[in-house]
Amino acid sequence: MSTVSVSRVNISVIVPFLNEEATVVDLHVRLCQVLSRLGVSFEIIFVDDGSRDATFERMKSLSPLVSIRMRRNCGQTAALAAGIHEAKGDIIVTLDGDLENDPDDIPMLIGK
Repeated sequence: MSTVSVSRVNISVIVPFLNEEATVVDLHVRLCQVLSRLGVSFEIIFVDDGSRDATFERMKSLSPLVSIRMRRNCGQTAALAAGIHEAKGDIIVTLDGDLENDPDDIPMLIGK
């Protein structure tokens, strides 16, 4: 029997999106800036919850990013669950995709 080692990350940020093509790139840039300043390993997971606009197409151009596409709109809870299932982080942070949650608050959140 062999064991496969999965590398862990310190922080996983999970963001569900529904028709948020206007915010995807900006949020990714802001997350990368904040997470890079923390000096820890991280992953960003964006979940497209059945968007009918170009949300997923914009996601595909971003790096680093784990992108998940739901076949249809299943709701925020299901989208978050899909992201959490894929997460490798010791700490999971969830944000909304509409920029209502400020990525600059992440250090304070994980500091608690």
